[in-house]
Amino acid sequence: MRPDLRAYLLGDDGRRVFGPGPVDLLERVGELGSLRAAAIEMGMAYTKATRLVRDAESAFGFRLTQRTVGGSGGGGSRLTPEALDLIERYRSFERTSRWALGAAYATCFSGFRDVPRLGCVVMASGAGERFGGAAGEKLVAPLAGVPVLERTLRALPADLLDVVVVTRWDEVEGLCDRLGARCVRAEGPLKSDTMRAGLAALGERAGCLFVTGDQPLLGEGSVRAMVGALTHEPTAIVRLAWRGRAGNPVLWPSDTLGALAHLDGDVGGRALLAGHAELEGRVRTIEASDEWELADVDTRDDLARLEAVLADRT
Repeated sequence: MRPDLRAYLLGDDGRRVFGPGPVDLLERVGELGSLRAAAIEMGMAYTKATRLVRDAESAFGFRLTQRTVGGSGGGGSRLTPEALDLIERYRSFERTSRWALGAAYATCFSGFRDVPRLGCVVMASGAGERFGGAAGEKLVAPLAGVPVLERTLRALPADLLDVVVVTRWDEVEGLCDRLGARCVRAEGPLKSDTMRAGLAALGERAGCLFVTGDQPLLGEGSVRAMVGALTHEPTAIVRLAWRGRAGNPVLWPSDTLGALAHLDGDVGGRALLAGHAELEGRVRTIEASDEWELADVDTRDDLARLEAVLADRT
């Protein structure tokens, strides 16, 4: 399946005055030097070709063709400078519209039939120095008997997201193997290295969710609501929030993924938002069910605190 688009320009009365047919006709006039020859090549009656050109000229207020006299063919037609400008503008408009249509289709129909699902990068490369122990140990540390990273992965619905875990640690890779979760290695220690590796592993996507691996109380319902928000508004940057305060995870639309892949240094997507009013204006928030969905595990005290939260819930 694929989307299709026919881009038309309408007059003030709502009637079509320019579109795929007229622009093809004009381009052939430019190639063949004759309106009659262009009509014949398109299998179009000359009277219809003449009407299309005259209707467009009437709507735009300028001539599109000029008669030429003499020559081996006994005369013909050539395009005016205004017609050449119109063709260029229309083709640019058509290309841009097709790109926007394709992006919207890939987002709104992600996971439907042969359309790829949205991507999801789980950031699991941090050393966890504040947690102590071996590098990456906090991600495999048990929280109420279940590893922190495993609880995070449980919130990511497989019917909506293609998930890749990006790490530098053998213990994390081993856990992913046991869970059947896709895992790739980051080439460096920086956040931008992790993001770049995840995006490269996923390939082209209509959007990508970035989740920290140490966010174990994230809820599947919130993730589904975030995906729903992007589907409703394919250019939105969707963030999970608590009482209006935005946090992680963040779901980025397709037109931002290239910029995210080219970030440098130990920075994430917030660096892309900082100082960019247009991007900041596209941020939409989804309210979490409680504040603990946004909590991450930096220290062993954090882990103990989340243990108590889970105990209260049960």
